[in-house]
Amino acid sequence: MKSNTTLAKKEREDIFKLFIKKRMLKFNEIEKSLELKSNTLSYHLDMMIKDGLLEKDDEYYKLTKKAEQMLPFFAHLTGRETGPLTVIVAAVKHKNKICLLRRVKRPYQGYWGMIGGKLKMKESIKDCAIREAKEETGLDCEFKGVRGVLHERVKEGDEIKHAFVIFLCELESKSEEFTSGEEGQLAWFNLDELPAKIIPSDGLMIKEMLQEGISYKEVIMEDDGTGELTGMKVNQ
Repeated sequence: MKSNTTLAKKEREDIFKLFIKKRMLKFNEIEKSLELKSNTLSYHLDMMIKDGLLEKDDEYYKLTKKAEQMLPFFAHLTGRETGPLTVIVAAVKHKNKICLLRRVKRPYQGYWGMIGGKLKMKESIKDCAIREAKEETGLDCEFKGVRGVLHERVKEGDEIKHAFVIFLCELESKSEEFTSGEEGQLAWFNLDELPAKIIPSDGLMIKEMLQEGISYKEVIMEDDGTGELTGMKVNQ
């Protein structure tokens, strides 16, 4: 038997699904489509308004601007698979050195890797790379360009557990005086002397995209179930 919390979540997901197909709906249209009791539906609609997902315009309910922006990320509600996350990775350089972060968060906890993060809705790739570098290192950087695109997937057994489309950007720092934050330990490494425990795909991007000029790769890394990466398959 489903718990009340699980049932409520499912009912709100069903309400949200209706707005994926139709922009505006009346109360009785939602009630008829889902066959929910009036008091139950009223409660869910009120909570979704309170959470900033719905707004009411006369007789009609519709998604807020915030919820409209979230629509692409709710693909699982329509029965489709979710897609890879778009990530900006910043190769922050100073002379012949690159700034790397030893991650304290999953995924890739304990591994060294480049600076990076999610691309925000209103950001350009350039703005995101500069922002991430500043937030994670405190360094002021000059954007040099996008150096490559990587489709990265992480496999555990037969299942894909993570998937990213990564834009690798080159940035030049004006100094070496970084400020470590909550994301992990920072350090400078010579480009030809990278740490042994580096995220394999990051090592590949540094060597083949940043230094050799290869613009596109696909990789599948193997996770042993504990967060340790045990192998990487590379496709051109």
